[in-house]
Amino acid sequence: MKNHKLFAAMGALVIGLGVSSMASAATITGSTFTATGTIGVSGPSSFGATVNCNVVFNGSVDAGGASASITGVTVSGSSLCTQAKITGLPWTLTPTTSSDGGNTWAGTVSGVGFTIAGAPPLIPASNCAGPTTINAQWINSSNNLSITSAQSLAGGCTVRSLSVTAPGISVN
Repeated sequence: MKNHKLFAAMGALVIGLGVSSMASAATITGSTFTATGTIGVSGPSSFGATVNCNVVFNGSVDAGGASASITGVTVSGSSLCTQAKITGLPWTLTPTTSSDGGNTWAGTVSGVGFTIAGAPPLIPASNCAGPTTINAQWINSSNNLSITSAQSLAGGCTVRSLSVTAPGISVN
């Protein structure tokens, strides 16, 4: 009798966990998007100093909404910003969990990388081609994609900051 009660309790727990995990599955709504904002990076070409650049991400929400593809990245600003060559496209944005019932979502951006040719011997090249997966955060109320801490890339590079706004996209 005790075994039957134990199996029943375990069964209810497993079913409850299954329903709970299905309820928290993230779905991105929207279609094509343009996200504009800023990114701060450091690497060999900047001698480790943070270089802040303007950035535009273009992409689309994948069928089913489980992820979004960033298919184009334009970087502008200082001369180091304009020398960046983006690698690994498309980058894939995948939300995973919400910390507050649906406004703030943790997730990842995979495939991230870039290179800067530099001007040897004065300015070293940066080969941050990766591809690297970084942790990111999406906030529905502001349509904002950001990072909450510095994210290391291959080649001694770091994404120090990221904040882009993509109107028309949300995560549920």
